[in-house]
Amino acid sequence: MHKLINRIALVAVLLGAGYYFLQDKINSPEECQKIAGVWNEVTASCEQTDAQKIYDNLSVSFPMTMAYPESGIQVKLDKAENIQGLFYLRGHYEVELQAATADTEAIYDRGSLYLSMSKMVIVNSAEKGVVHYAAPFIANTAGSGVFVYIGLFSYDTNSKQSVHLDSVLLGNRIREEVITHINDYLQVDFLTHAEGQAYSEEPTQKSAVYFQLIDNLSRFNVVKRMHNSWDADNDGINDCESDGSCDHTVNYTLPRLD
Repeated sequence: MHKLINRIALVAVLLGAGYYFLQDKINSPEECQKIAGVWNEVTASCEQTDAQKIYDNLSVSFPMTMAYPESGIQVKLDKAENIQGLFYLRGHYEVELQAATADTEAIYDRGSLYLSMSKMVIVNSAEKGVVHYAAPFIANTAGSGVFVYIGLFSYDTNSKQSVHLDSVLLGNRIREEVITHINDYLQVDFLTHAEGQAYSEEPTQKSAVYFQLIDNLSRFNVVKRMHNSWDADNDGINDCESDGSCDHTVNYTLPRLD
């Protein structure tokens, strides 16, 4: 009996040493960077980013419900998927439109949502307990359309609940969406199909859309794309707004000539 207790104690010590070694390895700047963490110099520990915390909570214990575009049907994103190296939260709905009869099968309205958490962008800090973030998502219906939207969401750091606030359609079968946050604006760059190009082909035309975050970050306001030559100080706002020289007859999507 005494030998058995000693063996158990030895195993416990070895396991503890292994756990300590593993923690010590993770808690280094190099290993922290590998898992996309943030190294805290004060506590010498690896911390999760807001984006990681949101994904972890929504994918495991606190799934979010989103409104399906157009229909408004509530879809629970209760599945986590890795598709070609990108992390998604997925939800599906099915509504019976017509019951089956002796001669016909039932008719259903079906749809799926895929929220890209790998491409999410945080638009404010969690100082007041609520984080706002934007992320692209795909609405896949039973038809041929694969529609990509940009969505705006809030996340409560206390309740771990996320709310779908607003969304805007980017296009059908677009690719390579990249969101850039500039002050109160979001710039979304993506590839769309050129004129005359079939949807079965990979899109090649570069496109971009600007969204202004309004009403305390609760919704989007789509604005025309501004050429970067009109923003000398790179603050995301047209320079003409500073000196009051904005002219509605000028096409600010074209390069500045002077």
